[in-house]
Amino acid sequence: MPVGNGEKSGDCILFHYVEDNVEKIIAYDGGTQTSGKAMVEHIKKYYGMDKIDYLINSHPDGDHVSGLTYVLENMKVGEVWIHQPWKYSAEILDLFHDGRMTANSLSERMKTKLRLAHRVYELAIQQSIPVYEPYAGAQIGPFTVLSPDEDWYKNTLVPDFSKTPPKAKMVFENIMDGLENLVETVAKLLEESWTDENLPNNVQTSAENNSSVVLYANLLGRGFVLTGDSGVEAIDRACIFAEQNNLRLKEDLKFVQVPHHGSRRNVSTTVLNRLLGEPINFDAHNLILNKTAFVSASQSSKKHPRDRVVNAFMRRGFKVIATKGSTKRHYNGMPERAGWGSVTPLEFSYEVDDTDN
Repeated sequence: MPVGNGEKSGDCILFHYVEDNVEKIIAYDGGTQTSGKAMVEHIKKYYGMDKIDYLINSHPDGDHVSGLTYVLENMKVGEVWIHQPWKYSAEILDLFHDGRMTANSLSERMKTKLRLAHRVYELAIQQSIPVYEPYAGAQIGPFTVLSPDEDWYKNTLVPDFSKTPPKAKMVFENIMDGLENLVETVAKLLEESWTDENLPNNVQTSAENNSSVVLYANLLGRGFVLTGDSGVEAIDRACIFAEQNNLRLKEDLKFVQVPHHGSRRNVSTTVLNRLLGEPINFDAHNLILNKTAFVSASQSSKKHPRDRVVNAFMRRGFKVIATKGSTKRHYNGMPERAGWGSVTPLEFSYEVDDTDN
């Protein structure tokens, strides 16, 4: 579903399926308050239901979590899956440089700065809704959590959240940060072809984004992956977990969410090859893109999705569809919806901006 305006995008995703002849709903993020209201109205209008079985927050950014408060206030919910970083203050206290800080003060500070996520947690507790943390290996309906694992989340990601106090840095890290600030970029266009990909392999994203819950489900041989705002390291860890548990991502994947609204700082050639498979051969007369990638991007965003990212997914057999202000539907085995028509996928770009974010 569409989220955001201007350059600000978010996620608001519904997964409607049938299990043992019973219809069920999974909500993965709720976008803004406006998005949350639209989600509730959509469920009632098109599904004729008043309950979400599994409510999942990928990570605590406001454009992903805010709408979930509206959903909890206006719909029945079976389970809530959300990380609760404020619980770990005693375990991670020594990672922060402020000797005056206590476990309790750190916890309260995180609750305040992650207030929307904490509000979702509070609403669930007030309504006696079971609340769980989505770590690798957890099962949420038909979905398996691939990332993050609990140790990485608690001991690496949470201390690096920009919303927590600054972590003590090594001298080397400070030097590297200073050097990066000296780099000057000049805008220019790069030519791309089907066989020439310009995704760098050394991109990084924030700890908050890497804490996104990466999910995988296989329904009737069709694989689905939801990524939130996860970056290269998180996706790579998700692939490692899948491989270790004999989950056939590359072989079975039919639908994938493009990470972080199509930012080029969240994917690389190496990690996409691991997640989606190698690029397919180009045949101008018989090019079949038989898999689907959805990307949530604000209608007026000029940055997202990035052309080079769209190209990368197309090379691997995925047609790419952007929300861009309207709800998009991907379905299999469900009836057609009156008044809804087909959508035009994004096109391959032969020139891309070299300074894309």
